[in-house]
Amino acid sequence: MNRRKIVSALEWVRPAGIFVIIFFANYFGTTPISRFHILGPFMAIFMCGSVAFESLALGEAASRKIGYPHNRAYQIQSGFANAAIAFTALLVYLLKWGIYADSTIVLAMLSFFCFSAINHVATAFLLGNLRPVNLLRPALSLLLVLVLLPYMVQALRQ
Repeated sequence: MNRRKIVSALEWVRPAGIFVIIFFANYFGTTPISRFHILGPFMAIFMCGSVAFESLALGEAASRKIGYPHNRAYQIQSGFANAAIAFTALLVYLLKWGIYADSTIVLAMLSFFCFSAINHVATAFLLGNLRPVNLLRPALSLLLVLVLLPYMVQALRQ
């Protein structure tokens, strides 16, 4: 499978993965805290891990898909930042650091995706980058926030 196909497949794998994580969090979680302990870190591992993989291993194809100029140095830096979030989320989950660590890693992930969404909106308006995948990123980031925040708020209220 060539890199362009893998990058395109990731656009479908991410929503499917989110659905699977939500399903398992609700299936195995017996309390709001246990559901969020599954949902939060695994969502960060999956989302940031897939973005890190895309940035580090599929850079040029990923740039083309989104309509950005290829800048390998920036992609590597961004990829490692996402890998750091995914790695920290794995530690948070495995070491059971608690609801506040779960919430912190989710907020770090959501902050990145929200700031990235702002960048996508800016490139759409300022640079005329009207590729569908570029325009979808802000909506999908908002959807991710709307999915995760209720779980987090419920867990923090316990």
